Amino acid sequence: MKVVAIASYKGGVGKTTLTANIGAAIARLGRRVLLIDLDPQANLTFSFYQPEAWRSELADHRRTMKAWFESWRPETLPPPLAGYVTTPPVAAAAVAERGGTLDLLASHLSLGDIEMNLAAHLGGAQAHRSTRHYFDVYQRLATGLASPGMSDYDLVLIDCPPHFGVMTRAAIAACDHVLIPARPDNFSALGIEHLLGKLRRYVWEYNRVADLQSGVQPAAKRLEPRVLGVVLMMVQYYRGQPTSFLRPHIHQAASLGVPLFESMVRLSTRSFAGSAETELPAVLSPDVPGDVVGELVDVVEEFLRRLAADARATA
Repeated sequence: MKVVAIASYKGGVGKTTLTANIGAAIARLGRRVLLIDLDPQANLTFSFYQPEAWRSELADHRRTMKAWFESWRPETLPPPLAGYVTTPPVAAAAVAERGGTLDLLASHLSLGDIEMNLAAHLGGAQAHRSTRHYFDVYQRLATGLASPGMSDYDLVLIDCPPHFGVMTRAAIAACDHVLIPARPDNFSALGIEHLLGKLRRYVWEYNRVADLQSGVQPAAKRLEPRVLGVVLMMVQYYRGQPTSFLRPHIHQAASLGVPLFESMVRLSTRSFAGSAETELPAVLSPDVPGDVVGELVDVVEEFLRRLAADARATA
């Protein structure tokens, strides 16, 4: 099982679009895919469920990540995540032909309250100095993914909140790889650099605490998340090429020392906005233009190539 955290340092960069379409496309290939929505905006969840269905089928029955986090008691094993997994019916039917599955751990609009409670449980800004609750919080998701019923997935994609808070850190502690969506604009290079700096600092801090607690907390493995790359989203094209005013931003993103995907996804508000109504990611929708679908497929193929190359390099 490969676990990939999809993280950004600002909203509006196509993070949820990327998560939903990579997951759906790979499920359509016959793989077992799980999507985890840790963003309290719940855009990924509402890509697969109408608000009324979310409320009646998931929230009211406590089948959300909020309910899972709430059900955990300190210093005990978490409840099995499998009991909170749901299968979006429309998308599931679209990927079933080759035996693939697309499951979801849904978000909740109050998940942000849970994040604040977890931050308080850590003990504030100097949480790394108080290790009593450090792993209880940051290993929580990793422990859940190791619980019964979760190991059959080929791929887990975690849609992180657009900031480097407790939920994103828990996702990093659970993942093998990090994927970064970005828009080619004035902020992109700064945002990517800031996110990478936060990532490096957190991994260093976590591993330092793990080393110090190795005799007390033997289950705390060192983190080694690898950045798969940056995917540029919402790219404007003219005559088949990114517009001239975007090219400097693309070159700047390529110079940051982190892999930049060759494949990019164009700006197409109509194509992606329809997911909330059809409950189908664009890559599964018959109504989305072929050039948009083709770009998404290119991203997915490059994503799989990079995963395979990393697996060979670390074997």
